[in-house]
Amino acid sequence: MSDVPADQLDHLNYAFALVTAKGACAPMSPRVDRTNLPALRQLKARYPHLRTSLSVGGAGNANHFSVVVKSDAALQRFAASAVSLMKQGGFDGIDVDWEYPSSAESQGFTRLLAELRRQLDAAGAADRTRYLLTIAAPAGPARYAVLELGQIHQYLDWLGLMAYDFHGTWSTVTDFAAPLFSASDDPAPLPQRLAYNANAAVQAYLLAGVPPAKIVLGAPLYGSGWKGVPSVNHGLFQPAKGVPPGTRDPGIFAYRDLAQNYVGRYGRFWHDEAKAPWLYDPTAGIMITYDDPESLAAKADYVKSQRLGGMMVWELSTDDAQHALVSAIRTHLG
Repeated sequence: MSDVPADQLDHLNYAFALVTAKGACAPMSPRVDRTNLPALRQLKARYPHLRTSLSVGGAGNANHFSVVVKSDAALQRFAASAVSLMKQGGFDGIDVDWEYPSSAESQGFTRLLAELRRQLDAAGAADRTRYLLTIAAPAGPARYAVLELGQIHQYLDWLGLMAYDFHGTWSTVTDFAAPLFSASDDPAPLPQRLAYNANAAVQAYLLAGVPPAKIVLGAPLYGSGWKGVPSVNHGLFQPAKGVPPGTRDPGIFAYRDLAQNYVGRYGRFWHDEAKAPWLYDPTAGIMITYDDPESLAAKADYVKSQRLGGMMVWELSTDDAQHALVSAIRTHLG
């Protein structure tokens, strides 16, 4: 925890706890938790303003939320186990990261949040505190269209809008992973061009009735890259022939890696409509979409102009050693 910039954070999510096949909330790695949780308590003691939540779920994990929402009894058992695990860990709340409920599970998702809110409030009344409930919320239109956004916000302190991965290593044409706005020269089909950006997602949530103060805009501290990209338009909106090696996973680059090994060596370009940068090397044929201090400053200014609740990032360890990206957000949010 020594590298966590707690002085620049208001809240920290600890990821992840799992949903078991029997519908219980359980630690992902008890061995790791035995080291991390005491360190997290020490961090909170040093920075009393810092609040923490236990994140449950995650995209890369085998979670069984579908089991949980099959009955009221299952919901109650899961919520009880989640609240118990939260309290054991010394957390201030629970963050639900279900990626993603189907249309058939939408009402179950609403009921899940309602039951968690009920049990958190009961625990908070007994402990003379208020426990938080948040979610990692989808930014893709096909994902959020099935959610009962007009209802679920009443149970939540905020929704962390995952406004990234609009394009990535699965895409066959290079494009921005996390643009703030749409780009008029994007050759993608019109519905995709208009919807695959942070502003479009925010406006959809607002239109659905989510209060602006409950929307927390997410930003990535990593980039996505492609190889075999022709030297046209500096590699933007071009066909690709695959992905290059990344920091750890193919095509995925931690910002600290980009700052140390790519920025300054690759050409850095800026799209003023999308408010997004990218890197391109015509010799290597590699294009990388990412966020940097300039694009995150633009997002922070947008958050203020829309009177949103703030910003979140995924995830802290991918920032550089100077915490340049977190610092840019904090500076512009004020």
